[in-house]
Amino acid sequence: MDAPMTTLTQLSPSERIARLQALANDSEAAAKMAVELIDCVVDADEEIRNWASEALENLEAPLASDAAKIAKQISNPADDAAYWALKLLGRLGEEAKSQEAQIAAALKPERSLTVQQNAAWALGKIGFESSTTRGLLEKAAGSADARLAQLAKQALSGN
Repeated sequence: MDAPMTTLTQLSPSERIARLQALANDSEAAAKMAVELIDCVVDADEEIRNWASEALENLEAPLASDAAKIAKQISNPADDAAYWALKLLGRLGEEAKSQEAQIAAALKPERSLTVQQNAAWALGKIGFESSTTRGLLEKAAGSADARLAQLAKQALSGN
């Protein structure tokens, strides 16, 4: 029987950095740790944040079975955690369809512009069914921010 895997938060900072460096070069292993990687992008240590971001950047897509756990990070007040949660869900495409409401909620103006942009992008990747989501995207399509407006229009046209 395999011993339980040590989580990143259980490691010392230097061990965590070494593990994150390895994950940055191993997309398959990083996919299995996507939820923990999102936690690391808001770590107090800048080097940990940077390596976690590198691992997430190189990650093609997380495990579809982690979609609900990843979606919980969308409501994280830390923009970096929400940003990466949205990015990973978008990379999952239709496999993240059940997280539509959580993704759409990130379009609300109380979220940062970067988070709103990623939400519109993610909805363009996963598609949507809800009239509430459509309304939020239509409002975003009228945004003064050209990128948010473009991403929202793309999401609307793809549905």
